[in-house]
Order: sequence, then C-alpha cells, then structure tokens
Amino acid sequence: MKVSAKILVAPLDWGLGHASRCVPVVRFFINNGFEVVLGGGGDSLRYLCARFPELPFVELPTARMKYGKRGMVSLPFLFSMLSFASNIRREHRALEKIIADYSIDYVFSDNRLGLYSEAVPSFYMTHQLNFDNGFLNRSAARMMKRLHLRYINKYRYSLVPDVEGEMSLSGKMSDTDLTVKHIGPLSRFYGMEVAKLNGEFDLLLLSGVEPQRTVLEKIFVEKYSARPEAHLHIIRGVAREEGLSLPSNITSENNPSDERIASLIVSAHRVFCRSGYSTLCDLAALGRRAVLIPTPKQSEQEYLAEHFMGKFGFVAYRQEEMQNVDFSKIAYDASWNYNYSSCIYNLLKY
Repeated sequence: MKVSAKILVAPLDWGLGHASRCVPVVRFFINNGFEVVLGGGGDSLRYLCARFPELPFVELPTARMKYGKRGMVSLPFLFSMLSFASNIRREHRALEKIIADYSIDYVFSDNRLGLYSEAVPSFYMTHQLNFDNGFLNRSAARMMKRLHLRYINKYRYSLVPDVEGEMSLSGKMSDTDLTVKHIGPLSRFYGMEVAKLNGEFDLLLLSGVEPQRTVLEKIFVEKYSARPEAHLHIIRGVAREEGLSLPSNITSENNPSDERIASLIVSAHRVFCRSGYSTLCDLAALGRRAVLIPTPKQSEQEYLAEHFMGKFGFVAYRQEEMQNVDFSKIAYDASWNYNYSSCIYNLLKY
C-alpha cells in the first residue's frame, strides 16, 4: 500500500459491532500515515465520527435490517433482505462518485458488499464465509454462501478478522476455500489501559436490532426488580435517551466512551451480553468471559454461543430460558486468558 494514500473505511450499518471493530482499523491507517475518509450511515457512522471527529466522512446508501419475532424466517427480515440486495447496487454506484470526488486510493469495506471497485484496490473484511453452522437450513446456508461469494470475488483482497487453527474465535464460520488473509481479532479495547471501578454490580451489554433488544431489556429489568439486593448496570447502546422505568438498584447509560465500557466490563461481577462476533472479540481483548444470550433465530449468534461455551468455557442461555433462570445461582469463571494478538500490520504489504 502507498504511504500517504487516501483510504475510505466503511462498515456495515447493522448495529454497532462492525463500526466498533473498525476503530482499530482506522487507528492503524492514521498511525501509518494514511488519509482516512469515513463512510457509512446511521448509528454506525455517527459512532465512528464521534471517535474520530477530525476525519472527513461521507454518507453511503444504507438498508435497515429488521427482524420479526421469528428472526430470519419472518416477513420483516425477508423485506429487509430484498432492500439490502437493492442497496448493494446503490452503494456501488455511489462509490464510483466518491472515489472521484475524494481522490480515494483504496477502499476498505467491513461487510458492505457493494464497495468493490475496478478503479482502485478494494478490501473486503468479514468473519463469516460459511453459513452451514448447524443452526440454519442447509439449502438456505448454501444459497447465502453462493450469494456472498459472488460479491466477495469482486474485491481485490479478502480479509478475516480472526486467527487460524485451534484459537479461532469464529470457528467454522470462517472456513473457506477462498484465498483470504487472517489479520487477527479486532477490538477497540486492544492495548487499552483500563481503570478498574469499585462496587459490586452485574453488567448487561444491550445490542442488536429490535424487537429482541427491548425484549431482553425487559426480562432483566423484571428479574432485578425482584432482587433489590443486587445491582445491575445496563449499557443501552442506542441513540435515544428514553428507556424503561428503572428501580433504584438498576442504573443505565447510553453510548458511554470506550474507556468507560472497558472499565465496566473488567470491573463487573458478571457480564451478560449477546454473542455477536465483535462483542466476543472485545471480551477476548479484555480477558473476560460472559453469560451469552444469542438473539433468537439469529443462526450466527446461536452458533457462536455454542462454540464459545464448548471451546472457551463461557455460559450461554437461550433468551426464552431467561425468565426461568435463578440469577443468583449463575456462576462462571469470569477471567479468560486468551492469547490476543492482531496482525493487521500485514496490510501494509498490499
């Protein structure tokens, strides 16, 4: 890669996970003399702009993902996928103009399928190359894999934010016959000095799309309302300030700084969270295990919860089980000595 080149970095706007794992990518390029232009839409672009206010940004066409209560077999999800397919063409057309207007030399896409280019080298990053994970119909898995590969092959380089072998965090999700480069797990917390907080509290990291995000929040508020001796802190991770009415033993905050989130994670007695891949990479960087609650009917999260439970000693529950769980008896080894290393610096050789 050319030193002092200009690069567009653009994550998918499905929650904040793709944006948060682009934080170390942006830092890497800045530290190596690149001019970075941020791209995206919605909350993910706002997230990156808040962390890099000095950088220029450009909005890209964005398709909103919606899940019904039946997850990936619901009509809202089906309509979202149709919109997503149409959006790929829109963002590809938008990219051609952005490259010309901003004199872009490279494009770095985190799961945005339309940001391939014949004019400049384009990088595509994903941790999911194989959809046959045991939680999705095999015919659907094969179809999704073929569609995914159709677009990946349009990119010059394919990157996987993981390591190969026994310590792989994504497991068989990243199995592929493609020529890919593993650049190590990515986390905004990697290498951060984290201050530990005083106090005894549990932590709930809320993330993901509606309506399941609010469903999980209501379960926890109900459970801890019945346990006034226990303190729960909720990181809500949404732009809006309004939320549920909370009793005195439950506190919450929206979109705290990365330093604040890291301190809460390492200081909490127990951490509860979804099993999204970016969240799991954050836990690896901070050396913490958690109680995983995959979003219902999201096969990726269901697989990762099972993978981390069997491979790395995490605890996992289905969301529908949580109403009947005795929270006072949930116990697990919170410390996790994962040998976390990133080899993102290898990008410079391209």
